[in-house]
Amino acid sequence: MTKDIYQVIEDAFHQAVQIRRALHRRPELSGREAETEELICRELDAMGVEYRRHVAGHGIIATIYGRNRETAVGIRADIDALPVEERTESPFKSEIPGVMHACGHDLHTAALLGTARVLKAVESELEYSVRLFFEPAEETTGGAWPMIQAGCLKDPSVPFVIGLHNDPLLPCGTVQFIRGCMNAASTEFFVTVHGKACHGAHPHTGVDPLIPACEIVLALQSVITRRLDPAATALITVGEMHSGTKENIIPSETKMSGIIRVLDMDLRDYIKEQVATVCRGICESAGATCDVEFSDSYPTLTNDDRLLEITQSVAVRELGAENVSVSDHPSLGADDFSYFCQSSRGLYFNVGAQRPGDRKAAPLHSGTFDPDENCIHTGIVMEVFGVMEIMKAPEMANATKDNTANGTAEAANTTRESADGTAEAADTTRESADDTAEAADTTKENTDGAKETRE
Repeated sequence: MTKDIYQVIEDAFHQAVQIRRALHRRPELSGREAETEELICRELDAMGVEYRRHVAGHGIIATIYGRNRETAVGIRADIDALPVEERTESPFKSEIPGVMHACGHDLHTAALLGTARVLKAVESELEYSVRLFFEPAEETTGGAWPMIQAGCLKDPSVPFVIGLHNDPLLPCGTVQFIRGCMNAASTEFFVTVHGKACHGAHPHTGVDPLIPACEIVLALQSVITRRLDPAATALITVGEMHSGTKENIIPSETKMSGIIRVLDMDLRDYIKEQVATVCRGICESAGATCDVEFSDSYPTLTNDDRLLEITQSVAVRELGAENVSVSDHPSLGADDFSYFCQSSRGLYFNVGAQRPGDRKAAPLHSGTFDPDENCIHTGIVMEVFGVMEIMKAPEMANATKDNTANGTAEAANTTRESADGTAEAADTTRESADDTAEAADTTKENTDGAKETRE
């Protein structure tokens, strides 16, 4: 590198901290990230980075072009906040009541903008291009899949994508990789138990839906403990139940909802069948009925082994082996980065955000979540050097060859179709000429006939 890239990283980090604080003061919920989108666009404009905005809502796709403009490495950051009241004493705490960056997406966004600043400074020395994804709505409907549908992995083609997440339970300055499956697939379920309302003093005249509903909550745990292989990893949680309006009225219905999480996608349909069977069986025995609905959410997030190997080597080189860990222990949490892993080869990893000596750090999604901002520096280092190392890998060159071959094949097909079209046009012209000649002959015959009649 002709520039002192470490100095560029330091400068970018200090600017990224100020960006993070601005984002933290003005958090926005999923689907409402208009001010956040505007801030990101202003920063990209100042850097001279090309981008497309309003993708999948308030998402942004930005591109830094290297020597090869046809193939790129992707980096993703989520940008939305949570409906959480901040309870820290931070001088830049949230100014929006009931909304907070309690999952650290402000850290992720600031780190990616810092990475963009560094890569833009050395873009003439990049072998390949870099595609940046600022993803909206990760905490709710998920912005990854809509962004993919909007073409974020095309023009240039993005065969490899990396992303990071802060972890307040890991010391700042460390990085953790999870080999293979990192996050679970999830499915939400919604159950409505239908009974018959009556006076609380005369329960025999109605059907109490609360009784079977409570039994369902307990019985669903037996799906995990008695109907699955004990070595399988899965989870059923009922997190919500609503019923009734007054203490002396047996209600007509009880509603509950929960979530299924699995590490093996093949188990998901089986568990859904078992949940429905348990709910209907218990309701039938109580003289009630029920409706059971499912909504499949994110698939499992599985890391690419080769990308992990490449990025781990970067972490060891830049952070020291003592600050890098690799685990085979996945989380049953879900993240829609999984769609990037399905559509390309992907790697998601954790960056430590715990303050020195703070062994009781508040967890993610907590109102007292207070990460060490130096994790932004770690994130920039990992993203910048991770991308550069991936560009050196033979797999990147192979992906480029595949793109070229596919492009050549498409061009050949287009040429062939054009040639076929030209041939068809020629045939049509020839047929038209024949028709014109026939029409002329017919006209001549008619004229000759008329002449004979006159004569």
